[in-house]
Amino acid sequence: MKLQFISGKPVTTTNFNAVQPLGVGGQLVLEQWEGVYQILKHELSPQCAGLLLEPVIDRQRGEVDWYIPADLRSMTIASVSRDVLLQNAHRFIAQAKQLAQRMVQSSDVVQRQKGALLEQALSYPTDDYIIETPYGPALVAWGHQSNDTENKAAFVSAKGNQQHYKSMSILPAPTLVNNKQGIISYWPWLLGGLLLLLLVLLPWWEGLIPVQYCRYYWFGPLIILLLLIPLIAIAARNISLSVRGK
Repeated sequence: MKLQFISGKPVTTTNFNAVQPLGVGGQLVLEQWEGVYQILKHELSPQCAGLLLEPVIDRQRGEVDWYIPADLRSMTIASVSRDVLLQNAHRFIAQAKQLAQRMVQSSDVVQRQKGALLEQALSYPTDDYIIETPYGPALVAWGHQSNDTENKAAFVSAKGNQQHYKSMSILPAPTLVNNKQGIISYWPWLLGGLLLLLLVLLPWWEGLIPVQYCRYYWFGPLIILLLLIPLIAIAARNISLSVRGK
């Protein structure tokens, strides 16, 4: 992984092909960087807040540039070994997670929302995304989860200089998972199935449909069935994609 610590340039760049941004309430966690950063800075310490590099999202390219927060540049510290760096990072992350838990358990609705946002922000793919900066440990791709089954860190050394990445469609802002949606999404199919069954049984009700029309009657249920086939295919595709996403 190539890093650069040049004023005005990103430390590194990540690509959505390898890591997927998380969201709360339909907004990307990355878009709430300022608020989360200030929470950590004032509630814990500037060094703990420094874990969260400042993100700049390029939606057209599907990339995120990561910058050193401006107020950290006067806090240079000595370089340490990789093991010590990870220990320091894990200590800061543990402190931040404890703060998030306290906020989530607050009686204040706003505090609970901030706590949930902070919890998501502290998610990162692997320890490969913990880097050393001149100002302490930092998380690249915080507020992300891995898209790579092998959990390999994937970086772009500088903006516009991609290494072995394919073009991709920009992902919409993720939303929180709602387990109730799975149940709700089945009721139209149940209603459609019952309606189709009712249409099939109608000719057997004596006097309801004249005998001379019964042989033509079956065109109705057949047309409905043909219309349902594309919908069933779309539903099957969505279920398959959701299973793969899990």
